[in-house]
Order: sequence, then structure tokens, then C-alpha cells
Amino acid sequence: MISILIPVYNYSIVNLGNELLMQENKLDVPCEIIFFDDCSTNEKIKKENQLFCKNNNIAYHVSKKNLGRAEARNSLAELARYEWLLFMDSDVFPVRQDYLKKFILSISPTGQVYTGNILYRRDVSENYKNNLRWKYGIKYEENCIKNDNRSKYLYLKSANLMVRKKTFKHNFFPVLKYNYGYEDTMLGLSLEEKGVKLEIIHNPVYHDGLETSQVFLNKTEEAIRNLAELIREENNLCKRIKIIKLYYLLKKLNCVKYVKYLFEKNRNSMKKKLLSENSDVRIFQLYKFGYLCYLLAL
Repeated sequence: MISILIPVYNYSIVNLGNELLMQENKLDVPCEIIFFDDCSTNEKIKKENQLFCKNNNIAYHVSKKNLGRAEARNSLAELARYEWLLFMDSDVFPVRQDYLKKFILSISPTGQVYTGNILYRRDVSENYKNNLRWKYGIKYEENCIKNDNRSKYLYLKSANLMVRKKTFKHNFFPVLKYNYGYEDTMLGLSLEEKGVKLEIIHNPVYHDGLETSQVFLNKTEEAIRNLAELIREENNLCKRIKIIKLYYLLKKLNCVKYVKYLFEKNRNSMKKKLLSENSDVRIFQLYKFGYLCYLLAL
């Protein structure tokens, strides 16, 4: 009935795999777990993952080249046997001990897509709390749905998403120019445009694999480059995204070059602040918008 599909890149899947096996054993419906190693470079972790899966009869596929987040998930869907596809990330962990059962019980005859929310652990060290990724997750990702009346389709989470297989066959993750960023948002907007039913359920996962602030900033710049490409391509769907709506407003007011000038002038000092122990997610939001204007005003 359900195929659990998890892309992996240089991350241990042992803890998550053990939890899913424990929950799977309590289900009375067919279930499979498939990991897809997207050409990991850490051979030690890769071998440990392969051994764990071999010992537990779990499928572990290794790609010969790095496909990126969207293509890896699309490839996983091709490997799945069952009617429902549950997409997770390798660095998340179910909050509930009945996480799988909760998804299954949520299925309705007309249901097509279900997404859960992302949480961040509070019982972490003080050094961990200086991490920009952790601060951003607490401030924006945890509260985005309940604090915003925008379309729920904007909050589809590829790390916690269940899709009916026949629905997914017509709605793959879009492969954007850069590997990281906004493919789940664009999938959500595409589903909304097509009238595909999306339900948000309270079935959270913890995001545990937090990268360093520098890596997160680098990934964010890559994601913003995706947005810039979507704007250049005149993609109408992307105009629903908040940061792009703001861009078009400033463009109408002929202010984009001014924002670009301010960003160039303050970029280094903003980066220094964001990578410090006193990083501020409000500055991070300004940095993202400034970088978008910088790219589009070149």
C-alpha cells in the first residue's frame, strides 16, 4: 500500500531506518522502504548505509551520478511498487511513534496529496542554537502555516509528503536549473493550478541534519538563483511566491537597482553577521531579497 522513498547524500540512515522498521512492523498493510543514494562522496557512510539495508532487507539504490533533489525523488517514484508514495529526507525523524499509521489513517477515497509539517528540536546545546539553519527553521518553517493565510500549496514539504502514485505520475518534482531550492514550492503551485487536492495534516518530523551556517547560506544563494531563473523564464506560477511578489512590486516602482546597490554595499557585513554566533534571521530575509535583486539587475 505504501512505499517510503528517501534520497540520501552523505548522511547516515541507521537511526531513521530503525524507526521506520519498528513502525512498519506494527502496520497491517503492505509497506516497503527504498533509499536512493545520490552518488554520495563519503564512502564510509555509504558502506555503513548499504550494510544496514542489506542486514534488514531494505532496498538501497546507488546512483552513478549526482542527480540532485528533484531527480532523485522522481527516480525513487519509478522504483516504488505501491499505491502511495511517502517522501521523506534522510535527515528527518518522525515526531510520533505512529507516524506511518497516522498517514495511512488520513487517506480518504478522494485524497491525492498529504503533507506534514517540519519541527526543530529544542533540547539542543547552546552552540547548536547559534546555527542559522536552526534559527530560521524555528522562526519561519515551524510557524509558516499557522501564521499565514496564503495558499497552503506554498507549504508543501518534500521532506514529509505522501502522494497517490497515479497522481505523482502526472506531477513530478520540477527539475530546476540549480539542484537546491524551491522544487517543492513549485510542485505545490503546479498542483494547485491543476486543481489537485492537497491536505495538510499534523504529522510532523524533526529536521535533524542541520548544516553549518556557511553551507546553509551557500544553499540559500543557490535557491535564490533558481528563483532568478524562473523570473527570467517568465514562469507565471512563481509569481505566487512572496519574495517574487515583492520583487515585482519594487520593479514596478523602479527600485530594483537601488536594492542591488544597497546589497552590494552591505553584503560582506551582512554575511559576517549571519555567520556569527549572533546571527539574525531578519537580516537573512533581507539578504535573500537583496541577492535576488542583485542577480536580476546585473
